[in-house]
Amino acid sequence: MQKKWVIVMKTKRKELYNILYSLTLFILLLLLEKLLRVCLSDYFIIELNVEFISKAITRVVIILSLLWLINRFKLKKYNGLEKNRKIKNLQSLLFPSLFILMGLMINWNTYLDTNRATLFLFTLSVFSVGFAEEFLFRGIIFPLFIRYFKMRKNVLFLSVVLSSSIFGVAHYLNLIREPNNFLGVTSQVVFAISIGIFLGGLMLRTENILIPSIFHGFVNFSFDTTQLKTGGVEFINDTIKEGVNWNSMITTTLFFTFILLGGVYMIKKVDKKEILLKLD
Repeated sequence: MQKKWVIVMKTKRKELYNILYSLTLFILLLLLEKLLRVCLSDYFIIELNVEFISKAITRVVIILSLLWLINRFKLKKYNGLEKNRKIKNLQSLLFPSLFILMGLMINWNTYLDTNRATLFLFTLSVFSVGFAEEFLFRGIIFPLFIRYFKMRKNVLFLSVVLSSSIFGVAHYLNLIREPNNFLGVTSQVVFAISIGIFLGGLMLRTENILIPSIFHGFVNFSFDTTQLKTGGVEFINDTIKEGVNWNSMITTTLFFTFILLGGVYMIKKVDKKEILLKLD
């Protein structure tokens, strides 16, 4: 009995180590973006294009590194990356896609007014960010937490909340760029946790990491257009010196409440035994 307990504890420590290892690798590789900006600034006139190119290249490197980790941690089956794996329950995307469509409509003029080359680079940037973050948080950290808590009755809820919380809290790194915008960044953290729970549920329902990755990319493309604007309303975080734009905040809160509840609903529909079997 004692020997079995020791083996269980060693396995748990291994999963936590792998989580920390993955996070550390992700953060270290993000430093590549700053280096690329410095190197590319001499070759491009438009600074915004330099930012988008640097971000996209960095995320591609991160994605390749995370794919290596997924294979190393034996998570390919869970992520639906094995050959001939079918994607399930795509109907889960129906209602959330309406919000994506709304975001596209709100920002349509922004897309039209943006230089085509810049818009193309922006698209590469936001989708590469979506894929990189999903591969890390839903493709690696989430299933490692499931392995860690596999003896718990509420293993899926506990794992999705923890992985989404890490995903959300990571957005506090934006304070480095916006040190005087604590309220705005905190709203980003709360919203990131909410959508993280939805994406976790989407991952479990569709059984393929590519679906939440693509959806994440569309969320970024639809609502994270502030960099393309010279003015206008930012859907997720429109904070100005005088205070918060409450109309935007109320709309955003309703959106992410719906997303959060959708994630909880999808998790409830999942067969826990089937998920655990993929992670054995």
